[in-house]
Amino acid sequence: MSTNPPKKSPADDLICPISLELPWEPVMAEDGRVYERECIEEHIKKNHHNLTSPITREEMGTRLFPAIQHRNTIETLVESGVIDGDLADKWNEKVEQKKEMEKLLKKAEAGDGSAMYSAGIKYGSGLDGFKKDKKLAFQWHKKAHEVGDVRGNALMGWCYLHGTGVAKQHSLGLFYLIDAASQGSNFAAYDLGMAFDNGNYGFNVDKTESIRWLEKSLGNCPHMHLAVSGTNEARQKLDELKASAPASSATS
Repeated sequence: MSTNPPKKSPADDLICPISLELPWEPVMAEDGRVYERECIEEHIKKNHHNLTSPITREEMGTRLFPAIQHRNTIETLVESGVIDGDLADKWNEKVEQKKEMEKLLKKAEAGDGSAMYSAGIKYGSGLDGFKKDKKLAFQWHKKAHEVGDVRGNALMGWCYLHGTGVAKQHSLGLFYLIDAASQGSNFAAYDLGMAFDNGNYGFNVDKTESIRWLEKSLGNCPHMHLAVSGTNEARQKLDELKASAPASSATS
């Protein structure tokens, strides 16, 4: 008994063959296939010494061309309901995500310090549809600092200390980090506490100072932006330090 081939969906020729999703930023590669830009750029980066098409396995170049008509077709088919289900749901999530990105950046560009700080976080980690860009992350943290946001102050200092998105400047980074910790940034206080424990940033190992700053990071700081993982690490390290410290040097 013969069986009919599976019915072809309008989405079959539109999905990225790497992500298997509808590409938000479709580009045509030199193999003639359309991919999500981020996916094919990652493929090119990983295989640049011996670059072949991820589909045909034949040699290909590195040039990518925006596939504007491809994106327009996807948009039309999703909006009209011709493409539905999980593919459409994920596409619509990206649409909403894009709206939230634009809203946040609009507030940041209008001078909102909290939005500036958030933009820096999202660019730094590649969150919520923001493309990871450490230079842009630093620039937004710097802008947040300039309008008085202590969290931006802390992250700008951290970037200077690590050379993340900006040339490393140890003394400048330490100045801003200490200033932010003194103003109640629990992230900055945590980072100083760990630095004193490990002898980082040019500090001598000083368990008493480490305990002091870690306690501050876990206290009632007015600027709470330390990740939960950092809070847990600070609590664990503080317990270890207090357990090993002489009774006279341990702080309450």
